Amino acid sequence: MNSHGALRGVNYSSPLTKYRASRVRKLAEILTSRDIKIDDTVLVDTYYSLYLPAPVLDENAENTLSKLIVNTLLNSSKGQRIRAKTILEPLLSTISAALLISEFTKHLQSTSMMSEKTSVNISEVRSTIEKALDSTSRELERVVSIKRVVEGLEPGYLSIFSLEDYGLELLRLAHNADITAILKVLRDISAEDLGSYRDYIVSKRGEKMGFELGFDVERLAPRSLTYPDELFYTRLAQHKLLLYTKMTRRRPGRVYVLVDKSGSMSGEKILWAKAVTLALYMKTVKSRSGFSIRFFDSQPYSLHKIGKKPRSSEITALFEYIARVKSSGGTDITRALLTALQDMSAEKSDYNTLVLITDGIDRVVEKPVRLMLDKTRSRLVVVMIMGDNKSLERLADTYLKVVKFDRGEVLRVV
Repeated sequence: MNSHGALRGVNYSSPLTKYRASRVRKLAEILTSRDIKIDDTVLVDTYYSLYLPAPVLDENAENTLSKLIVNTLLNSSKGQRIRAKTILEPLLSTISAALLISEFTKHLQSTSMMSEKTSVNISEVRSTIEKALDSTSRELERVVSIKRVVEGLEPGYLSIFSLEDYGLELLRLAHNADITAILKVLRDISAEDLGSYRDYIVSKRGEKMGFELGFDVERLAPRSLTYPDELFYTRLAQHKLLLYTKMTRRRPGRVYVLVDKSGSMSGEKILWAKAVTLALYMKTVKSRSGFSIRFFDSQPYSLHKIGKKPRSSEITALFEYIARVKSSGGTDITRALLTALQDMSAEKSDYNTLVLITDGIDRVVEKPVRLMLDKTRSRLVVVMIMGDNKSLERLADTYLKVVKFDRGEVLRVV
């Protein structure tokens, strides 16, 4: 690496700077399936032009390619759109730099332009950089959308042991057409829309949430201490002392989503069901509760579980699993519910929530399902898509009927 690049204030001999260059190079080589014959200085300048809030171009820099990339990034509208997403974001800066370098090399007819010893056609290189920026901008949009959902709008949720692996996983998901279709349903949903699971229980050592009358002297409001002794003991005997109501937040249980993939759920129904499933996943991220999903038709399929601090590879596997499921087969809701409740019973934790997403075309045997719901102390939420089922309505703690596939209905469910 040259000791001087095209940016002022960057220490090109720093181990961290060299590490950044190696990450960009490795990811770009994976994307292009070839060796990248570009000097590390160019990779560093590309990365820091994306990462730094106010990079300053050194007009006296000798590396022509670095100067062209930095200048185009800082002064073009496409470059500004990319930088709006990458400033002070190491992961997105690395991905964007690798995308830009890989797209740049793809657009070149030969690698001769990348050598500083060869005369450079400035206008041709600048045109190639602009084409690469255009491709990078489109790719980055998809990556950001995927990252937003994977992290549940909560950065820092995932356990990321390898930044490089996580970047590759995001890029792979971004190229999955089925996932892209699902994300279109969720694109306008924000963290504020989702909220989080907040369930409170009474506790002497909880937060003050209001007032009530009673006799628990540990929660006495100061006003009660001003009473004369006779009045105080009279109200104590009558359980009419003014007390603080104290509550503590109950630790949320696991959210278990059971999705009907039978033939009657084809088309928009299964797409919308998958989108709701991902929205529920995003909400569990905010509350740090576990998440499980199982598809079913006439039989239950494999169970996928996500812990409270999963690895990025686990999330990628979950998303790919959801995306590749196709609707087909018959329907056995009773069997699916009992299987899910047995899974929840094995968890040995209370206050779990079972969310059933179905169109309800089946006869449900209520008694065994009710017994298992009581045994596991689980809540049943039924999301009925364009259908109705009286048995499920009687079993459910919450029964939601979906009549149209839009953002409002997604938010009503989650």
